Amino acid sequence: MHVGRSYRPIEFALWSRGSIVFMVAVSLCAIGVYNIPSIAGFSVPWPIVVVLGTTVSLMAGFKNSQVLVRSAEALQAFAQISASSRMLSRFCADFTDEPTMRVLVYRHIAWMTALRHCLRRPMPWESMGRKANAEFRKRYHIVEDTTSLTHELETLLGKEAAAKILANGMLAAPLQLLDSQGYQINLLFRDARLPPQVYAELLKLMRDFHDQQARCDRIKNSPYPRQYAIVSAMFVAIFCTLLPFGAVPVFAEMSKLGGVWSVISIWLTIPFSALLGWMYMSLDQVGESTSNPFEGGANDVPISQICREIEIELRAAMGETELPAPLLPRNGIAT
Repeated sequence: MHVGRSYRPIEFALWSRGSIVFMVAVSLCAIGVYNIPSIAGFSVPWPIVVVLGTTVSLMAGFKNSQVLVRSAEALQAFAQISASSRMLSRFCADFTDEPTMRVLVYRHIAWMTALRHCLRRPMPWESMGRKANAEFRKRYHIVEDTTSLTHELETLLGKEAAAKILANGMLAAPLQLLDSQGYQINLLFRDARLPPQVYAELLKLMRDFHDQQARCDRIKNSPYPRQYAIVSAMFVAIFCTLLPFGAVPVFAEMSKLGGVWSVISIWLTIPFSALLGWMYMSLDQVGESTSNPFEGGANDVPISQICREIEIELRAAMGETELPAPLLPRNGIAT
């Protein structure tokens, strides 16, 4: 299973452009204020900037560590789904007849399809609607943008079964498919078509699918606490605004060296402040972009690709030759 991911190069470039422009503008203001005759020499004491920078680093580091935990948990859930799916396919192939095997496997593929469509639905707190992401999505899209759940379920289950599953809405579809799967497994056991040991193992697999769906739903429906995200963003903005006002006197002091330094030293505030501000802003933006691992960004868990690879494996194990095409990375980004 390939789950390679890449940073959002286009979005990152757009964000970098905006942060650098902001830092250049603030640096020019700091230099101008420092040289205004009536308040010449105005600056922010450097120790204050250092203390604030340390606080911002701690806040940004805490935020990024927490969102990476969310992303890792989401990836673990789909890794477990992959492993359990292979076990389900093996049990179905070894202990059921071919028609029953196909029904069970196709229903399982339908469950994964419904689950990923539910996880890809937009939520108010997600970041894909922001300007940088909107520009980015012009060059990259997920398969859920071009297909509908109704069409995919009709292809897997037939129109009548798909309509029945979707009767209560998209959000109820994954649970209904798991319930239907469990009901058929129970019928097979009652009809003595499954050995007790195999029936027990299949129940464990069904329980695991329920558990992994619950984990994914919790991550999708519970955003990273906004109070931490907002405080982190505010601290970064305050620090980046004050940074040039603290850096101006440091570089202006270099003019005492004479020569060319007396002319260019104070202007070095601009590139160095822009560099430091860009680092802090980018660190905060990376954390914000990683906090929702199912929204469809390039930093997210590539659930579309994972589910397609599982589908190809399961259908190939049933002897099918007309398999769906794998979802290849676009611009080096797995979907």
